[in-house]
Amino acid sequence: MAGLQPTAAADTPNAGRIALLGGCALLALVAAWGFPRLDHSLNPGAASPGLISFLGVGLSVLALTALFLFVGLRQLLPRTGVFLAAAFGYNALLILVKFGLGPAALYAANASNSGFQYLTDQLAYPGLAAITAVIYGAAFFILYVIFRQGLQRRFGVSVAFEKRLVQLFIVMFVLATAGWVTVIGLLGFLEYSVSVFFASAFGLLISVALVGAIVLCSTAFREASEQSLMLRNVSLLSTFAWIGLAFIAAYHILWLVFLLTVVSLWPLRAYTVK
Repeated sequence: MAGLQPTAAADTPNAGRIALLGGCALLALVAAWGFPRLDHSLNPGAASPGLISFLGVGLSVLALTALFLFVGLRQLLPRTGVFLAAAFGYNALLILVKFGLGPAALYAANASNSGFQYLTDQLAYPGLAAITAVIYGAAFFILYVIFRQGLQRRFGVSVAFEKRLVQLFIVMFVLATAGWVTVIGLLGFLEYSVSVFFASAFGLLISVALVGAIVLCSTAFREASEQSLMLRNVSLLSTFAWIGLAFIAAYHILWLVFLLTVVSLWPLRAYTVK
């Protein structure tokens, strides 16, 4: 059963992959910081960020995700059309929610409600990002556990958890816990959730997008599981799980930079008692 274990070669990233990852990360950070500033300079009188901010950052992150999925990781992940389409699709929906629908819903609520009590404080956003990241990561981790157990039953042997996956999830959980116990982070998360899901028409679109992301993510896991079974190599499933969780963590780091930038350029209205 030696073929059931991931190989050392699959776990060791080469210099080209590291360079591609670093370049993509740097470009994504520049986009998350730069497009809102470009938007603000071109539309200084606007009360909220516009398409330059949302489309500029969203499409940049999507393009860099596609580059890394189809070029940087092609030797580590299943190469079937179904897997690639599903993996790209659920990442695209996450990007749509994080860099488009979510921030747009926040500013729609800002224009229609009586203001915010906690989201006007930028100290709320690190806790908000950490809590949200672990919620997304937990959903992804549960899918991994479900498909890992199915693969384990079909192999008839014990399949070890991907060590890096568990380590990254623990780090995300610790950061989220810090966000929960930090009062401003928890209250900011609650205020953001209420504003995004209930205070505007964007809530339904966000819910549909997240359900679609779960369906596509399940399809990607199923395809990775089938490929692992066919090749008798669990590294395809475990490596996909590790990479997928790493993408979720990266998206939320970029989302934090993006939110801090747009809120500094287009301040949210503070709540006032009338």
